[in-house]
Amino acid sequence: MSHASANVLRLEPLRAWRFVAGKVSALGAVTSPPYDVLEPALVRRLTDSDLHNMVRLILPRDPDLGPGRYDEPARRLSDWQRAGVVIQDHRPALYVYEQRIGGAVLCGLVGSLGLDPSRRVVLPHEDVMPHWVDDRFELMEATDADLEPILLAYAGGGAASDAVDEARSGEPWLVADTENGAQHRIWRIDDPVKLAQIREELATHDALIADGHHRYAAYLERNRREPDRPGTEVGLAMLVDNDRHPLTLDPIHRVVPGLTLDLVKSRTPAGWQVLPDRVEGVPDRIAITDGTSWVTLQSTEGQVTPTVALLHRELLPAWGTPLGEITFHHALTDAVALAGPSQAAVELVAPRMDQVLQSALRGVVLPQKATSFGPKPRVGLLFRMLS
Repeated sequence: MSHASANVLRLEPLRAWRFVAGKVSALGAVTSPPYDVLEPALVRRLTDSDLHNMVRLILPRDPDLGPGRYDEPARRLSDWQRAGVVIQDHRPALYVYEQRIGGAVLCGLVGSLGLDPSRRVVLPHEDVMPHWVDDRFELMEATDADLEPILLAYAGGGAASDAVDEARSGEPWLVADTENGAQHRIWRIDDPVKLAQIREELATHDALIADGHHRYAAYLERNRREPDRPGTEVGLAMLVDNDRHPLTLDPIHRVVPGLTLDLVKSRTPAGWQVLPDRVEGVPDRIAITDGTSWVTLQSTEGQVTPTVALLHRELLPAWGTPLGEITFHHALTDAVALAGPSQAAVELVAPRMDQVLQSALRGVVLPQKATSFGPKPRVGLLFRMLS
């Protein structure tokens, strides 16, 4: 029977795979941000940085090949294994991962997350796009690997968080610097007593999926198809105590084809105030530009629901814009650069953490790409193979 039906939060030790420093130009040079935040210019730089950069695995090329496009990363990963470019850790552990960039710190535990289809302890907070779930599932199936950890947050850690901070006081097992100026350090926890303490404490918590909803949905789909195969009942994840090591929460902006400022001014429904120009300092605002002019929308009915949910539930239908053609952008400059007379850039503010948590606890999911939690774990420092 699959363990995916377990109703407690579980993060299990694993024998992680990693790159061998002497086989690549540098450990940082083979890593990458997650697939869904990679802009084309960055992909080119990372691809050129080292022949073994992870973008060569996580971004299969040539969509015209259909399912066959995933064969290339699968062959490449197999070649790296045979050549000893990547190796497996000698014994299972939970891995303490710390990333420092500027004043931001990401710190938590990496391991194999027990899946929770019932949504009792692993709580999604935003919707997914089926084609991206299919894409990540096909890549997992072809490579037989979890290449990118998802990111989860919980609150009020005790023994688990103490173990994380204790490990960080010693010499790291792995150190890497990346092109964005970040330093990454990893320690191992393999003491059975400490692992038991961590397991016992985590079982009293639930956790919010902060980043990786599509990958988590692909984990669930893999387990649904192969429930009796060992290893499908878990997926690679990083778990952060948000009280002790808070994550940042940023918005994801939109570009909406067919949306004009005239439409916004004439068809915005009651309950919203349309203000001229880009007004800053207004809580829960939405600012819209055609690349030349701006308008700002503010709800007049009080704000409990995150603004991004109201955009998709109230405003876009009122404007009659095609939802399937919207594009998503982490950087506002990227969105504004695409704005024009026949398509508008929509600037959002990040939901508050309490809004996200309350939505998740009620079982309400926000629209896809509603939030951007960070910093995000770097891809390629640790990954998981099923066989």
